[in-house]
Amino acid sequence: MGPHAVQSDGQTMYFRYEAGSGRWSWSPGLRALHGLGACAEPTTELMLDRMVEEDRPVMMARFEDHLREPGPYSCVYRMRDADDHLRRLIFVGQSEASAGGAVERLSGFVVDLTEPLRDSARAAVAASVEHRAAIEQAKGALMLSFGVEEDSAFDLLRAYSSQHNIKLAVVAERIVAGLSDPGFSRAEPVRSLLDIVIGLGSADPCPAELEAHLGVPQGGAPVR
Repeated sequence: MGPHAVQSDGQTMYFRYEAGSGRWSWSPGLRALHGLGACAEPTTELMLDRMVEEDRPVMMARFEDHLREPGPYSCVYRMRDADDHLRRLIFVGQSEASAGGAVERLSGFVVDLTEPLRDSARAAVAASVEHRAAIEQAKGALMLSFGVEEDSAFDLLRAYSSQHNIKLAVVAERIVAGLSDPGFSRAEPVRSLLDIVIGLGSADPCPAELEAHLGVPQGGAPVR
């Protein structure tokens, strides 16, 4: 298989982690990236095992920090996919607290930042000239919400565009439109942006359907 085989179907990769039970829910795309069968359980150990060794301590430290303190987070790391190809990913999301202030879950999405195909990169640059305003607004939303640098925000948009076969300008315009769409209204802006981005991979990004997908338990195990 080629280096982009795992992601060739453009599946959205999103997750939820329940702090109380230590259980993960992974979307089919994220399961495929890790070579996880339909009946297998996603675990923290499996994620770390696929990760490049020197990136594991940083990722685990970030993970533990966000289990202590609610708020948005992002972390770039490298892993070996199911075909043993090296990939560079960004893990983006939010840790959500209960009324008492304790973190009860982490949720978000994963985007493959591995160098996109050259044709996709050229198309992205061309689109950025014609639709600069929407792209700048989308980049700004990602930077402000998840604390990523400008280059990483653009890489995230471009990678999502390539993987889902959606023009970069369309990705940016949907994000900008979603931010003013009452259907994506949430108490926390970061939660709104998460649902908008996850919804980009769907032909009909209905917020209720996104919650239903994330709410379906896929199995998992506590962090050890």
